[in-house]
Parts: sequence; structure tokens; C-alpha cells
Amino acid sequence: MESNESKNPTSYQTELNDGVAIVLARMETHPEEFFTTSTDKWKFIYHEYFRDAMTETEKGMIFDKIRQIRRSELTMKVMMVMTDGMKESESLAINKHKKLFPEPAVLAGGGKVTYG
Repeated sequence: MESNESKNPTSYQTELNDGVAIVLARMETHPEEFFTTSTDKWKFIYHEYFRDAMTETEKGMIFDKIRQIRRSELTMKVMMVMTDGMKESESLAINKHKKLFPEPAVLAGGGKVTYG
């Protein structure tokens, strides 16, 4: 009986490498590990030595997943900037309000006002 590999010597290239499958699964469950601000833990997958070991399909799968992660990271970064901007605006508005409308005790010349 002849093996599939002997019929098609490149058939092994159509199967997903176990390491690539593991990295793709990790990208799915822990995308923050692949953010631009994360550690260099996974940077080895970009090294030429390992890229040469991957098929074009595997490279494409990793590239597509990285793009998806980076797009999510971009959205999160924009939201963080917007939130920080809103906090800053809110703080400025509160300070402006305090200047325009001081506490009743300040208006009365001192003393603590209690509200019952």
C-alpha cells in the first residue's frame, strides 16, 4: 500500500504545522500577548528562520490573525484616548463649576455647611 506522501511528496505542506496551530489558538484566547506594547515573547515567529519553515498558507493565517488583533488594539487605544480626554474634560468642567459656583460656606465667609 502506497502512502499519500509518496503519491504527493508535498502533501505534508497542506497540513497545518502543530506550532502554527498552537500560536493561532493562543492568538485567539490571549490576543493581548500579541499587542504592540506586550513583551517580546512571541516575536520569534517573525524571525526569518521560522518564516522559512512555514507554508504560505500558514504565514497568511498568522498575518490575518495579527491584523485582526492589531485592529482590535487600535480600537482599544482610540477608546482609551477618548476616555482619558473625557476624564480630563470632566475634571476641567468640575473645576470651572467650582470657580463659578463656590460652596455655600465660601460665600458665607467661612464655616462648614452641613446639609440635613
